[in-house]
Amino acid sequence: MTGAGNGQFHAVDGDDPDEADEVDDDAPMTPAEEAAGALEALEATDESLDERVEAVVETLGDVERTRDGESVMYLVGGTPFAVLMPDVLEVALDPAVARAALRTGDTIASLRGAGWVAFTPEAVDRFALDRAEAWVRSAYRRVAGE
Repeated sequence: MTGAGNGQFHAVDGDDPDEADEVDDDAPMTPAEEAAGALEALEATDESLDERVEAVVETLGDVERTRDGESVMYLVGGTPFAVLMPDVLEVALDPAVARAALRTGDTIASLRGAGWVAFTPEAVDRFALDRAEAWVRSAYRRVAGE
């Protein structure tokens, strides 16, 4: 069978897999699908904030690290772009990105100065980790001039 879609199939008559149609990807989610997705999103992940940040930093070029106790500062070209402390990530964002970041949960303006945002996720779920990753990448690009 050909056509657009995600490759998922369901039986037309309910139990004959040889008579399968593609699932309509454009159809709205049912309330049950929405509820299942919301529960999945809220599930804790087994990846920690520091593990995600370190994994992201490993993909970036020429990042220096300086340690001060439990704190790790990430620098590019001698300029800091992120600081990771236990359960807190601080990032130096473009002012427009920082304003948007401050409108999301678990963030406050950092005492490090203009554009710096402190992120302390109450729950480390996939959305918190995705935000942390995006902000680290954005801060790196800003400081690296990319």
